[in-house]
Amino acid sequence: MASVDNPHGPEPYSTLEVRSVETSSFQALEGSNKEAIQHPESQYPQYAGPQTAWDAPESETPDANKEATAVQGQSGEPTKRTICGLSPRIFYIILAGVILIVIGAIAGGVAGGLAGKKSESSTSSPAPGPDTTTEHVNTLNVSKLAASNWTDPQGNTHRNVFFQDTYNAIIARQWDSQNKTWTTRNVSQFMQSSTSGAINPIPGTSLASASCNSKWGSLYEVLLWFSEMSEDKETISWVNSNNPIGNPDFWVYNSSGLPTWNSSQLAAAWQRCPNDKCVGFWAVAYQGLEGYIRIANASDWTNNTKPIVRTNAVSAEASMALVPALDGTYVDGLTLATQRRPGSMGRSTFVGDWNWKEDDGTILSDVDPLETRQFAATAMNNWTATLFVSLSTDGGITAAQWDGKTYSAIEDITFNQGQSTNFSAIAMTEDAMFYGISDDQVWEYSVDTSNPSTFTLASKVYP
Repeated sequence: MASVDNPHGPEPYSTLEVRSVETSSFQALEGSNKEAIQHPESQYPQYAGPQTAWDAPESETPDANKEATAVQGQSGEPTKRTICGLSPRIFYIILAGVILIVIGAIAGGVAGGLAGKKSESSTSSPAPGPDTTTEHVNTLNVSKLAASNWTDPQGNTHRNVFFQDTYNAIIARQWDSQNKTWTTRNVSQFMQSSTSGAINPIPGTSLASASCNSKWGSLYEVLLWFSEMSEDKETISWVNSNNPIGNPDFWVYNSSGLPTWNSSQLAAAWQRCPNDKCVGFWAVAYQGLEGYIRIANASDWTNNTKPIVRTNAVSAEASMALVPALDGTYVDGLTLATQRRPGSMGRSTFVGDWNWKEDDGTILSDVDPLETRQFAATAMNNWTATLFVSLSTDGGITAAQWDGKTYSAIEDITFNQGQSTNFSAIAMTEDAMFYGISDDQVWEYSVDTSNPSTFTLASKVYP
């Protein structure tokens, strides 16, 4: 099987300059509900006289039959004008009283209806999405996070962290261990001048990254997968940097054409060959249209593999993580963690020839799908151990460690020197580094592989 080639032919060298991500002031919209403010002066007519519409009128003359006589045309005082048999003054007083009563009834009904609507709205409104209280100027408030690492021929470590900014552009922050610096690259901006055109990631799309440094083929490459709309379906696309050392601003776009479940989460890994006898393969886990968890392989992206996890075993928009693993003495295995119903992180294991063992045990119990945002995983201790973490909707982190024989839960994670740990998105690289978005900033922590319950602040990745 071959690695991915660019179907569009060689891409031209990009001449775009790298520049820092522009930020914009996010203006919070006011709520649409408005309070009715009572004015100190009533809008209804007021009457100064002591008489009301309900007072019985007094006779204007001692002769009680005078008005009746005039109506009948009999002689007497001049005829007086009446309305409905009442003097104009009495009639208008009664009419004003009736109008007051009608207006009061209408006002009371409207007020009661608004109060009921407000009460109904307050009880049925959905829970707010991720990080709705922070004004975002650096990252999209629903942005996900992806990270990967690779080592160059001189032994220098490179790390890539991806997220979406407030303009929905995909931003890469790249770490060079030799220079000890983070560099910002706007991948979306680089792609605007390509022959494939601009990329259009879905706002808040799941992001998955993997990198390789194959000595067999002198291959050093960085890939990022995301979701785009294709006609009326969400499909998986990716961009890759084929020469991250010599030309880090040059990226190539490809579309797998694989349709996914709406808002499918993604996970990716570079699957190595035994003893470095070949370049290896890219593998991407996703949730298909039927709800199955599937694995796509770079040897043929359009060839759907058979389902890895059944649709009735996983939750919708299932969290997942994919990490390389030892298979005997070589790191050519894969372990897939997925959100299982009713509430656990389940394990599936690659057994060779593109076959998987669907249910290979439980990694972590008490993982409620309705209270989980995302999974991430990393390798430790020269691939002999693995750490799986779960991000909950309240920003908390739980974890489980695989020591090569059994899984053990880690209930509490300690963030040493942590500046902000209310995370809305997380990611991990294969060299035990943890990344999280919190309060509109991206943070980096190193995992203590001897005591993986301890994460120590390493740097602020962005801004």
